[in-house]
Amino acid sequence: MKTLTAMVTDVQKIEFVEEELPALREDEILVRMDSVGLCHTDLPRFLGHHAFGISKEGYRQVRPVSFPCTLGHEPVGTVVDTGRGVTGFRPGDRISGNFDAAFTTYRVVSEKSPIFRLPDLPFDYRLCVAEPIGCVVNIVNACLTEPVHCAGVVGCGVMGLMTIAGLKAAGVETIVAVDVADEKLAAAKAYGASHTVNSMKENLVEKVYALTEGAFLDSIVEITGSLKGLLSACSVIRFPREKGLLQNPFTGRGRIVIASVYTKQETFPPLLANELVLRAPILDAAHPASGRDVLENDKKGVEAMIDGSIPMNRMITHQIPFQRLEEGFQWLLSPPEGYLKGIVRFEEEPVPQGGRRA
Repeated sequence: MKTLTAMVTDVQKIEFVEEELPALREDEILVRMDSVGLCHTDLPRFLGHHAFGISKEGYRQVRPVSFPCTLGHEPVGTVVDTGRGVTGFRPGDRISGNFDAAFTTYRVVSEKSPIFRLPDLPFDYRLCVAEPIGCVVNIVNACLTEPVHCAGVVGCGVMGLMTIAGLKAAGVETIVAVDVADEKLAAAKAYGASHTVNSMKENLVEKVYALTEGAFLDSIVEITGSLKGLLSACSVIRFPREKGLLQNPFTGRGRIVIASVYTKQETFPPLLANELVLRAPILDAAHPASGRDVLENDKKGVEAMIDGSIPMNRMITHQIPFQRLEEGFQWLLSPPEGYLKGIVRFEEEPVPQGGRRA
């Protein structure tokens, strides 16, 4: 059986390659791809910068991109066939979760991959991209490691909005949303932010100081992918001692939850270095590997989609066919008006122009 796979063959260039699928082993399943989420984490490969790979010793590492390479890790698919030893899946199951090289029409994966069978859904199953909302569950868990009275989110794209909704659902009453776009702040308010700050128009530190009566924020999620965003987060996280004065009693460190992937070439600001010294926050990189149970986070995320507490399905603003995948990646570089989250849709037999055999 053959599959058509999207391969990055040069910087910002995608070609479709027809490949022969391997025969199923006992513990493997054959998945037909129905949709795949577009994610900024794939941009470094698309741009030819770097990629996550496996070392010769078998551990994950960051390494330079080697063309051609594959893309995609937010799959939604249908089980077509299973190996003789598979017990957890059967043909016809709708699945989601996380595996790489997902931009392909068919994919053979191990039953032990972090994937699961989707429950019955009150909306189109192709919108149920579990991986990013599982990431949000992990982010919220990290944010609430200790009791939180006042929390913040810097960056109100789709992940920031989902985090705000998750914090609201968890019972956090004071949630400060920070962005430079008024329309994004309006969306943040709609999804649960109690306060908003446009850091281009208002003094962020003064406003947060006033609304928290000088205490600043217990926890804040930085999700802009920029060191400027990290500086904003650090400037409003609480001090470990009242007002940061060494003579005052220790009251506990604030937590900055880093949910971004920092891929920009930026100069590290000296002001950020000094704020880190003064405020001494815990920097918690809440990426999927930090979760105690990645699959459980994804399942809880889907439950939150179903009950509407984190309605990611309503945040998918753009869809594009597999044949136009390269255009979809341009959305990530230059988002069209109103863009929050995009997915790639697969037809039964997509035949992109320029497809070739491996």
